[in-house]
Amino acid sequence: MLASLSASLLKTAAVSLALFLVGCSSLPEPQYPPEPLPEHSGENSLQREWRDHSGFGERWRGYDLSPALSGSLLITGDAKGYLQAFDLEGGFLSSSRTLWTKELGVGISAGLTLVNDQLFLVTQNGQLVKKDARTGQEIWQVRLPSEALSPAQVGEGLVAVKTADGKLTGFNRETGRQLWSFDSRLPSLTLRGTASPTITSTQTFVGFANGRLYAVDNATGQARWDTRIAQPQGRTDIERLVDIDGQARLADGLLIINSYQGETQALDPFSGRSRWSQDISSFHSPVIHDGQVFIVDEASRIHALDLASGSNLWKQEALFGRQLTEPVILSGLLVVADYQGYIHLIDPETGRVTGRQGFDLDGIRSTPIVNEDRLLVHSIRGRLGLFTLKKD
Repeated sequence: MLASLSASLLKTAAVSLALFLVGCSSLPEPQYPPEPLPEHSGENSLQREWRDHSGFGERWRGYDLSPALSGSLLITGDAKGYLQAFDLEGGFLSSSRTLWTKELGVGISAGLTLVNDQLFLVTQNGQLVKKDARTGQEIWQVRLPSEALSPAQVGEGLVAVKTADGKLTGFNRETGRQLWSFDSRLPSLTLRGTASPTITSTQTFVGFANGRLYAVDNATGQARWDTRIAQPQGRTDIERLVDIDGQARLADGLLIINSYQGETQALDPFSGRSRWSQDISSFHSPVIHDGQVFIVDEASRIHALDLASGSNLWKQEALFGRQLTEPVILSGLLVVADYQGYIHLIDPETGRVTGRQGFDLDGIRSTPIVNEDRLLVHSIRGRLGLFTLKKD
């Protein structure tokens, strides 16, 4: 039935959305009538190891406030600026203790970034903050051009932040000194959210709301190349939306990128030339595993493509309209969460739904986090849960 829905019907549903304004220039995700919970085979199930609460959470303010997990260190933040650090003992979350808590005085505006015991966060008043992750003590704080809606990305000596005004700014990782700024021209209307940059040793890949992807030199902040991923079409600003809101992924010499109302493309990372493309519209990042590319499209259909050729392997439509998160890989299984707080387990070879776990009926918007064989989920209202795949 879902496969028979016409493209024009889906387009009409997207165009008829009410606007949710941010600076008079954004709107929410397209809404599609959600399918009921699908049957699943029961082959796989999750076992909860630990649960807690991250404070106020993100609620319905439109922020994606993913926590940060590295080894036994978990740090969370909420829309009111309450930070918590947990020590998750023994590798599993059978017990935990709070290392520290901090009140920022202003809410965070995107997920946390944790690298080598250094915590990077962005705030709703346009600040980039670096803290000691073990103590919570501030190391430095700098002002951004505007609010950032995606996490800071960290490379060797470099912190890159993309802000809602269409700028990518590079900072010295140790001192916070601004190194360079790269600017793009934004259309008058954009989706709420911005793509996180992808940092390599020499260049940073970043997509913008104008449908273009840029490779920015890490030393100078100048564009090495740029290419169009989506071409604006239609008469109205809504019809012409072509945001790139997903992070580019590198694998096997290919750079994979999605766009809204555009395409999924595989590019040469050194020249930007296209190797293959598929007509799949998405505002999520692609996930690459075992020679396959997995994409959740704008209507929450899940696509599996061959990484080398881009050919279609399978498409799962049983979760249509359920506002799925970006997928992740847990112990060889594909995992997504949805707007009703369910976690779905999917066979990556066939697309079959093999298990399901309920968590929080208020819903899950943040991408689940995989750390070794553990899955951390964070609900809209701030509930935290850590799961492992149940052994036979």
